[in-house]
Amino acid sequence: MSKWPIAILAGMLLAACGGNVRTTEAARYDFGNLAAKVKEAGPGSRMPIAAVDVQAASWLSGPAMHFRLAYAEPLRRQSFTESRWAAAPAELLEAFLKRRIVFGQPDFNGVGCRLQLVLDELEQRFDDPQTSQSVLEVRALLTPARGAEILSRRAFLIHKPAPAADARGGVAATRDAVQALAGDLGAWLDQIVREKPAIVERCRNH
Repeated sequence: MSKWPIAILAGMLLAACGGNVRTTEAARYDFGNLAAKVKEAGPGSRMPIAAVDVQAASWLSGPAMHFRLAYAEPLRRQSFTESRWAAAPAELLEAFLKRRIVFGQPDFNGVGCRLQLVLDELEQRFDDPQTSQSVLEVRALLTPARGAEILSRRAFLIHKPAPAADARGGVAATRDAVQALAGDLGAWLDQIVREKPAIVERCRNH
């Protein structure tokens, strides 16, 4: 028997199998259009801020969307296989906070202190199979534009309930958490303005 029919048949089978293979690209999410929320928030803080930098813990350096089944495996960090952030969470958070805190200042002139944030946690935590929340944990440092001296510091821990027990619900809850963080940061900076005018003057003159 000739080998050619067998080879042709094998090629046809491989082509058929290849035609049926489905390549599913992971859904990519960001925080959506928060411009309207920035306008609703009104003028930014009176604390002069020239820059916002956000760094992240090593396990949050990529675009993976993390979740934790606190009711079943509280020590295990997992990630959704078909959902990703459009960029690393720190990058998305930094872009939003720059618009909100830096460019939201009514008299922004490029002079001010530096707001440095460390993103320690961002995950969707399931308390049971049908209930979850976004957990956002950040450490904030206020430093001069040059140098590493810490003028003030504050830690923030925010929990926001998810409207659905899936990745989309986690994205919506994270969006709410990010907006809440921006509001809390603004309130903290305003408190510094009220209680520590020397820091304000230093930020304005350096």
